[in-house]
Amino acid sequence: MAKDAYDVIVVGGGMGGLNLAALLSKEGKRVLVLEKAGPDQLGGRAASGQAGRSAVDNGIKGLILAGTQDEIFERIGKKMPENVCRWTNQGQLYMNGEWRKVDELVRGTIKEFARVYMNTATEWSFDQIEEINDISIEEFAQQRTDDPDVIDFFRYLGWLFGGTMPEPHDYSAGSLFYSVKKQMDWLGRFPSQSYWVKGGSGAIAGPLVEAIQENGGEIRTNCSVSRIVIEDRKVKGVAIDQGQRRVPTELLDTTVIEAPVVVSAVAIWDIFNILNEDDLTPWYADRLKHVHRKTLNLLTLTYGHDNHELWDHSGIRWVQKGPVTGRPWCASSLEYSDTDEYEATFWIQMGWWEKPNIFNIREASHRAALEKLFDDWAIEIEQLFPGIVEQAKWQLKSFGPATIMETPGYVGPSLPDVEAEGIDGLYLIGERTASAKVMGVYGAAQVALDACDRIMKRG
Repeated sequence: MAKDAYDVIVVGGGMGGLNLAALLSKEGKRVLVLEKAGPDQLGGRAASGQAGRSAVDNGIKGLILAGTQDEIFERIGKKMPENVCRWTNQGQLYMNGEWRKVDELVRGTIKEFARVYMNTATEWSFDQIEEINDISIEEFAQQRTDDPDVIDFFRYLGWLFGGTMPEPHDYSAGSLFYSVKKQMDWLGRFPSQSYWVKGGSGAIAGPLVEAIQENGGEIRTNCSVSRIVIEDRKVKGVAIDQGQRRVPTELLDTTVIEAPVVVSAVAIWDIFNILNEDDLTPWYADRLKHVHRKTLNLLTLTYGHDNHELWDHSGIRWVQKGPVTGRPWCASSLEYSDTDEYEATFWIQMGWWEKPNIFNIREASHRAALEKLFDDWAIEIEQLFPGIVEQAKWQLKSFGPATIMETPGYVGPSLPDVEAEGIDGLYLIGERTASAKVMGVYGAAQVALDACDRIMKRG
């Protein structure tokens, strides 16, 4: 294939880029995927590694079963990897110094719970739900009930759908109910389980790579894109670096690969690494800048074990306020069907304004804050789950951006559209756009489906 014979160039080999490339290749488009990392990192933040005999994810565990990833696999003729999640929503919350079962929050007030939560999810339309995008879940609950257990349940849902946001009650009510309703439409019932991929989340990438290659697409790894080339407000292609630097300061020559459509599938916080803001109208560049660093930064601690007496696998655990860190966090376990091992993963999500911040991690103060938080957190985990830290066969720490915060003002139409404003042929599918109405891998799939349909309409 000639270097300038592509219909679409996708910059970024994460889940969004691979999903879109697989869809477009299946539709007959000549697609080129460019990924700056090596082939083992295809899947981006959903790529998996290995620790002991376990696959470990990049902070990603339970995926929302919203049907979008399944739709892509159906379109490209592939089978979804096995779901090895074995628990239902029988989680527990650590509140005011004691553990409390989630069921207890609503058991004594089931009618009020049904009126405020279940009736909204079943009776409201998606359009009605989007009208509460900019209302927090706590505000939504307090407007409809004064029952403290129902309000606490909504805070619990903030942890469930928003991870451990710095303030779980700040999660968007629209995002919450959209996710619930989307899952209900797909599953035919209220969601009670997640999708935990056998072999790690990265196993989703393999069939997508196969589909791209089987349908004539091309993937180049270790290929760094210098910039997206835009002339007269129209995409021309991408400029890629040539060769390897002989000294750290060497400015490499570039060569241009042409295509009428270029898709940025890099995370939105990296968008200006490949997109020249001078090619955009000032107001649109400012809009992207306003959103692109509003991240949740994710810390995870994962411990490998084969002693099942140390952990109750019945559901997720939420800590409202850690006794040492003072922070909210979540914990879950993953059992593998073909080994006697399991891993217990703990995660904290932090706002972009906090220290440590991933975008300032080269600064000594942020690195010191990160190390202290991990140390304090491990002490706290051992207090609440004796033996999990001290008896672990292995441990893994990670820190990085997770997503754009799904708080009021940062969901739905508040986010950029898939089609870049004022630039013909430029599409944005990195985390997150207005099309991503569910989170994570299934959100990336949702955006890819939308982008594919729009690109195909171009002819």
